[in-house]
Amino acid sequence: MSALVALMLAAAPVSAADRATLDAATRAICAPYRRETNYEAVWERDIWSADMRRLIAEWQAVVPTDEVDAMNDGDWVCQCQDWDAKKFRMKITKREGKGRDAALIGVDFNLGHGEPRDAYLEFRREQGRWVVDDIYSEPYADGIKAALIQTIAEDKALLLQAKP
Repeated sequence: MSALVALMLAAAPVSAADRATLDAATRAICAPYRRETNYEAVWERDIWSADMRRLIAEWQAVVPTDEVDAMNDGDWVCQCQDWDAKKFRMKITKREGKGRDAALIGVDFNLGHGEPRDAYLEFRREQGRWVVDDIYSEPYADGIKAALIQTIAEDKALLLQAKP
Protein backbone atom coordinates (compact mmCIF):
# COMPACT_ATOMS: atom_id res chain seq x y z
CA MET A 1 0.00 0.00 0.00
CA SER A 2 1.42 3.39 -0.95
CA ALA A 3 1.86 6.11 1.63
CA LEU A 4 -0.86 8.15 -0.09
CA VAL A 5 -3.43 5.35 0.24
CA ALA A 6 -2.58 4.97 3.93
CA LEU A 7 -3.05 8.72 4.45
CA MET A 8 -6.38 8.71 2.66
CA LEU A 9 -7.70 5.94 4.91
CA ALA A 10 -7.09 7.98 8.07
CA ALA A 11 -9.32 10.93 7.14
CA ALA A 12 -11.07 13.32 9.51
CA PRO A 13 -12.79 16.66 8.98
CA VAL A 14 -10.78 19.90 9.13
CA SER A 15 -12.07 22.60 11.48
CA ALA A 16 -13.47 25.77 9.89
CA ALA A 17 -10.59 27.87 11.26
CA ASP A 18 -7.96 25.42 10.04
CA ARG A 19 -9.73 25.11 6.71
CA ALA A 20 -9.41 28.86 6.06
CA THR A 21 -5.77 28.91 7.14
CA LEU A 22 -4.88 25.81 5.10
CA ASP A 23 -6.65 27.18 2.04
CA ALA A 24 -4.67 30.43 2.36
CA ALA A 25 -1.41 28.50 2.80
CA THR A 26 -2.18 26.38 -0.29
CA ARG A 27 -2.99 29.47 -2.36
CA ALA A 28 0.27 31.09 -1.21
CA ILE A 29 2.25 27.98 -2.21
CA CYS A 30 0.68 28.14 -5.68
CA ALA A 31 0.98 31.93 -6.12
CA PRO A 32 4.47 31.87 -7.72
CA TYR A 33 3.14 29.84 -10.65
CA ARG A 34 1.01 32.86 -11.60
CA ARG A 35 4.03 35.18 -11.74
CA GLU A 36 6.06 35.55 -14.91
CA THR A 37 9.33 36.43 -13.12
CA ASN A 38 11.12 36.12 -9.79
CA TYR A 39 10.50 32.44 -9.41
CA GLU A 40 12.67 30.53 -6.95
CA ALA A 41 13.13 26.77 -6.82
CA VAL A 42 10.49 25.09 -4.69
CA TRP A 43 13.13 23.58 -2.39
CA GLU A 44 14.37 27.13 -1.63
CA ARG A 45 10.97 28.41 -0.54
CA ASP A 46 9.93 28.93 3.08
CA ILE A 47 7.04 26.46 2.94
CA TRP A 48 8.64 23.32 4.40
CA SER A 49 8.48 21.62 7.78
CA ALA A 50 11.63 21.31 9.88
CA ASP A 51 11.97 17.66 8.87
CA MET A 52 11.75 18.55 5.17
CA ARG A 53 14.21 21.45 5.58
CA ARG A 54 16.68 19.00 7.14
CA LEU A 55 16.26 16.57 4.22
CA ILE A 56 16.57 19.37 1.67
CA ALA A 57 19.80 20.57 3.32
CA GLU A 58 21.17 17.02 3.30
CA TRP A 59 20.23 16.64 -0.37
CA GLN A 60 21.76 20.02 -1.30
CA ALA A 61 25.03 18.93 0.32
CA VAL A 62 25.36 15.92 -2.01
CA VAL A 63 23.53 16.96 -5.19
CA PRO A 64 25.78 16.52 -8.25
CA THR A 65 27.10 19.78 -9.66
CA ASP A 66 27.62 18.47 -13.18
CA GLU A 67 24.30 16.71 -13.82
CA VAL A 68 20.62 16.64 -12.95
CA ASP A 69 19.50 14.13 -10.33
CA ALA A 70 16.02 12.74 -9.68
CA MET A 71 14.95 15.74 -7.57
CA ASN A 72 16.27 18.83 -9.34
CA ASP A 73 14.83 18.32 -12.80
CA GLY A 74 11.43 19.87 -12.12
CA ASP A 75 9.13 21.53 -9.64
CA TRP A 76 7.92 19.24 -6.85
CA VAL A 77 4.53 20.92 -6.34
CA CYS A 78 3.26 21.21 -9.92
CA GLN A 79 5.42 18.27 -11.16
CA CYS A 80 6.49 20.35 -14.12
CA GLN A 81 9.28 22.37 -15.64
CA ASP A 82 7.12 24.78 -17.62
CA TRP A 83 3.72 26.37 -17.18
CA ASP A 84 1.82 29.37 -18.53
CA ALA A 85 1.69 31.92 -15.71
CA LYS A 86 -1.27 33.75 -17.25
CA LYS A 87 -3.34 30.57 -17.59
CA PHE A 88 -2.16 28.63 -14.53
CA ARG A 89 -5.04 27.65 -12.25
CA MET A 90 -5.35 25.57 -9.12
CA LYS A 91 -8.35 24.18 -7.32
CA ILE A 92 -8.48 22.68 -3.85
CA THR A 93 -10.36 19.39 -4.17
CA LYS A 94 -10.02 17.77 -0.76
CA ARG A 95 -9.37 18.77 2.85
CA GLU A 96 -8.77 16.08 5.45
CA GLY A 97 -7.59 16.36 9.01
CA LYS A 98 -4.87 13.99 10.20
CA GLY A 99 -5.05 14.84 13.88
CA ARG A 100 -4.83 18.22 15.56
CA ASP A 101 -1.63 19.33 13.83
CA ALA A 102 -1.70 17.59 10.44
CA ALA A 103 -3.86 17.82 7.34
CA LEU A 104 -3.93 16.60 3.76
CA ILE A 105 -5.02 19.04 1.05
CA GLY A 106 -5.82 17.78 -2.46
CA VAL A 107 -5.06 20.17 -5.31
CA ASP A 108 -5.76 20.01 -9.05
CA PHE A 109 -3.48 22.10 -11.26
CA ASN A 110 -4.06 23.40 -14.76
CA LEU A 111 -0.61 24.35 -16.03
CA GLY A 112 -2.16 26.47 -18.77
CA HIS A 113 -1.19 24.35 -21.75
CA GLY A 114 -3.43 21.32 -21.49
CA GLU A 115 -1.53 19.32 -18.89
CA PRO A 116 -3.60 18.83 -15.73
CA ARG A 117 -1.84 17.59 -12.61
CA ASP A 118 -2.95 16.78 -9.11
CA ALA A 119 -1.17 16.53 -5.80
CA TYR A 120 -1.85 15.99 -2.13
CA LEU A 121 0.00 18.36 0.17
CA GLU A 122 0.53 17.01 3.67
CA PHE A 123 0.66 19.93 6.06
CA ARG A 124 1.98 19.97 9.61
CA ARG A 125 1.44 22.74 12.12
CA GLU A 126 4.80 23.91 13.47
CA GLN A 127 5.19 26.90 15.76
CA GLY A 128 1.62 27.97 14.98
CA ARG A 129 2.12 27.88 11.20
CA TRP A 130 0.97 25.33 8.62
CA VAL A 131 3.95 24.08 6.57
CA VAL A 132 4.34 21.32 3.98
CA ASP A 133 5.68 18.08 5.42
CA ASP A 134 5.28 15.94 2.30
CA ILE A 135 3.72 15.93 -1.16
CA TYR A 136 2.11 12.95 -2.89
CA SER A 137 1.49 12.89 -6.63
CA GLU A 138 1.80 10.54 -9.58
CA PRO A 139 5.60 10.85 -9.81
CA TYR A 140 5.90 10.79 -5.99
CA ALA A 141 3.38 8.11 -4.97
CA ASP A 142 5.31 7.45 -1.75
CA GLY A 143 5.90 11.16 -1.18
CA ILE A 144 8.61 13.74 -1.68
CA LYS A 145 10.29 12.65 1.58
CA ALA A 146 10.77 9.10 0.33
CA ALA A 147 12.03 10.40 -3.03
CA LEU A 148 14.48 12.73 -1.29
CA ILE A 149 15.80 9.96 0.94
CA GLN A 150 16.33 7.70 -2.06
CA THR A 151 17.95 10.48 -4.11
CA ILE A 152 20.27 11.42 -1.24
CA ALA A 153 21.45 7.81 -1.07
CA GLU A 154 21.98 7.70 -4.85
CA ASP A 155 23.83 11.03 -4.86
CA LYS A 156 26.06 9.92 -1.97
CA ALA A 157 26.89 6.74 -3.89
CA LEU A 158 27.85 8.83 -6.93
CA LEU A 159 30.10 10.99 -4.75
CA LEU A 160 31.83 7.90 -3.37
CA GLN A 161 32.35 6.52 -6.88
CA ALA A 162 33.85 9.82 -8.04
CA LYS A 163 36.48 9.89 -5.25
CA PRO A 164 39.87 8.55 -6.34
